[in-house]
Amino acid sequence: MQAGAGRKSQPEPVVHSSLGLQALCDRLENAGSRSILELGPVRSGNLEFWSRFGPSIFIADLRSNLPLPVQASESEDSEFVEPEWDRLLGLPSDGRYDVVLAWDLLNYMELPAVSSLIKYLKRFCRPGAIFFALIFDQKLMPGEITIYGITDSSHLRYECPTSEMRPCPRHQPRALGIVMSHFRTADSFRLRNGVVEYLFEYEGEG
Repeated sequence: MQAGAGRKSQPEPVVHSSLGLQALCDRLENAGSRSILELGPVRSGNLEFWSRFGPSIFIADLRSNLPLPVQASESEDSEFVEPEWDRLLGLPSDGRYDVVLAWDLLNYMELPAVSSLIKYLKRFCRPGAIFFALIFDQKLMPGEITIYGITDSSHLRYECPTSEMRPCPRHQPRALGIVMSHFRTADSFRLRNGVVEYLFEYEGEG
């Protein structure tokens, strides 16, 4: 058997422009020190990039915990079960964040689970906090969650673990607006590669 036979092919990383990242950086440029919640894996290059803004960064890699067991059974009519976010994310009870980096995670979650995640995270977000998300708007999307590397303030390197594809849920703006409770769409950018980048701003519950 040849070396590598049977393994999933891994495409070469591709760099795309990111208007959403640029808009986020513009917001942070003169905002003073900020606290960031990273929901993806640790990337040394990304940590180095964010250090210029003087933030504290908490890593809560949700990627490794997906897909979520959110139904009591396989039946479509089964009751939704709230994920154990405390266990999955391990956020400190006194943690408060100004930026949440969700990347493309929401594409791999059903909308009830997205709603549940947002309700949980709200208690850790300061008013005005930005939730950065990349939403695929094509028939197919990568079969596994992409890892994003920041090359500069307006470009992201997409590292796909596999060349396999899967159906895309294509979460629409109206549906996202409903599940992103107490977050408003501050900016959205439709990119040429079929990704819509969102900056959601937490308005608080007061």
